[in-house]
Amino acid sequence: MNSLQECVRFLKDHWPHVLLAIPGVLVVTVLHEAAHCAAAGVQGGDILEFAWLPSRSGWGHMRYAFPPGAQYSSGAISLAPYVGWVVLCFSAVALALRPRPWPFWIASTIFMWLFAVPLADIANAALPYALRGATNDLWHAFGPARRATALAMAAFGAFMVCTGFPLQKRLYRGRALSVIAYGILSACAVLLILGVTVWPRR
Repeated sequence: MNSLQECVRFLKDHWPHVLLAIPGVLVVTVLHEAAHCAAAGVQGGDILEFAWLPSRSGWGHMRYAFPPGAQYSSGAISLAPYVGWVVLCFSAVALALRPRPWPFWIASTIFMWLFAVPLADIANAALPYALRGATNDLWHAFGPARRATALAMAAFGAFMVCTGFPLQKRLYRGRALSVIAYGILSACAVLLILGVTVWPRR
């Protein structure tokens, strides 16, 4: 089986996850905004608005306010969803360490929804921030994109993509992708995110 056939087989094997992509985006948005709200709430902030339906201005948003003179970290609020996503990614790694193989439907759910989807949401913010200076959560946490910040994010992204290869080998066992097929699908995912978040705004 060549690499393209592997990619086609992988997509066919994951068709339930493809069908769940649209409602899944809404769930991811709710969790993303809820993480912002939780980070504000634990610091004593009041949540003024919680929007989870996509619009022309973005996927969702929230607004918060603190009493005058309150001490809080706006950076922690901005970064809360991404910290949560990284925790989910490494929980997928932990689940993959199970000695006995998972049934395929569980293995694919772990890989797609605990690793690939959280990583995609991180890339959804990191790519436009690093490449066009988008004023998103990362801008509010780190300020205008600098070369060092972009390089650090690129290194983190490369590390996570590389982590995904042994992860899927461990989860899928005999149905795992080869290096080339995994690279093709990873590149397609990056191009898709670029196409949605960066290129239309250039």
